[in-house]
Amino acid sequence: MPRTLAPLLAALLVTACYEPQTPQPAPTTATKPAPAPLPPPQLTPPAPGADDPRCGAAVVYLNAVRTATELSALRSAYTKTALQALVQASDAATKREDDVAITTLLAATDPTAPVAVQSAIHGALAQWMRHNLKLAVDDKDRNKRAAAWAAARCVWAQDLRQLGLALQQRSNELSSETARDDATAVDIIDAAFTVGNVALAADPIDERALLPAHQTIEKTWYRVVHRELGAAATRARDNKDPLAARHALGLFDMLRDRLQDKNTPGIAIVAAHLAGDPTAIDPAAVLREVDVALAKRTRKYCSDALTAKLLGTPAGIASAQEGASYARVLLPGMRARLADQKFDADAHVASWTAFVEAVDAGVDEVEIKRLSDDLVHWNCAYQQALGVRECTATADEPAKPAALTPASKPAPARPTPGSSPRG
Repeated sequence: MPRTLAPLLAALLVTACYEPQTPQPAPTTATKPAPAPLPPPQLTPPAPGADDPRCGAAVVYLNAVRTATELSALRSAYTKTALQALVQASDAATKREDDVAITTLLAATDPTAPVAVQSAIHGALAQWMRHNLKLAVDDKDRNKRAAAWAAARCVWAQDLRQLGLALQQRSNELSSETARDDATAVDIIDAAFTVGNVALAADPIDERALLPAHQTIEKTWYRVVHRELGAAATRARDNKDPLAARHALGLFDMLRDRLQDKNTPGIAIVAAHLAGDPTAIDPAAVLREVDVALAKRTRKYCSDALTAKLLGTPAGIASAQEGASYARVLLPGMRARLADQKFDADAHVASWTAFVEAVDAGVDEVEIKRLSDDLVHWNCAYQQALGVRECTATADEPAKPAALTPASKPAPARPTPGSSPRG
């Protein structure tokens, strides 16, 4: 078992130690009552929200936002409420202007404005979650780290988790391999938050567990958004539905910064698809632009722990886990585009799992190199299938030329050295 799961296992074992005791005979005058047993340690934090005042105060308004269908109801749930205060706090911390964007949309008259407002609020809170996850692993102050983790957990549990549950429900209704993979996305994020809770309660903080948990949560969240984006784009096209198209655009906004500096021209391409005629949306083209950027990001983590000499360290484990979580976002596209190369998605996931475990152990560089080479091979094969001219973790895509013809098919992708900023 990977050592990164040890804290969670310890939590379960400690809980098991506090099973109800067999009743004992009443004490007699010759015996003194045994001292009352100590209560078990607090392994589970308070309900999400109770341990984060800003998010907790906004929960009632978040519930109203999810059920609102009219701008008037959304204005009541947002304007001068704890929810607006939470978004403003996020803006101050992240240097964004989500509150201005939401307020502007609340004054709009477009029929899609209610959907746009809801998407903008969820997008702002997704940024707040990401900010706090990073703070929880980077800050030097133990109390601030715990508070940041609680803030991220509350936003997930009280708002963003609903999007994951929608994906889970749809996945349970389907029988495809991708649906099977995605049916557990919510459980993965829930479990990672639990691992982080235990890691932060340890003394000293268990960085080997906390850092990978951060990456698991954030990149699995991207998987949820990626799948919902594809579903909304398809629904918009098939049903000629402008509301679904606006929802898809809001979902893309949650991934927009993933394309920056990896497939920057793709941002305008996706926005043009989703902001135009819903019947003209090409969901495969939308996801292709996203996957180009995510495949480049994943490429770094196929070998980062080895080349950066991070084997056996919290940073190395987190790097490998980041790649493993990103790779699961790409599986549907890899299955479709690499079928002629006999790509085996289950084997690919197994290789990533083995890579994470080997980096965690940090002792068998030969095996780690073998696993890394396999991961690089399939990542570069996917980049080539996407039309990336040279397999890379660092280079941005050039501005898109006219549509490629068969005669101008991209050259085979080749791995290149180098690294990219984390994320």
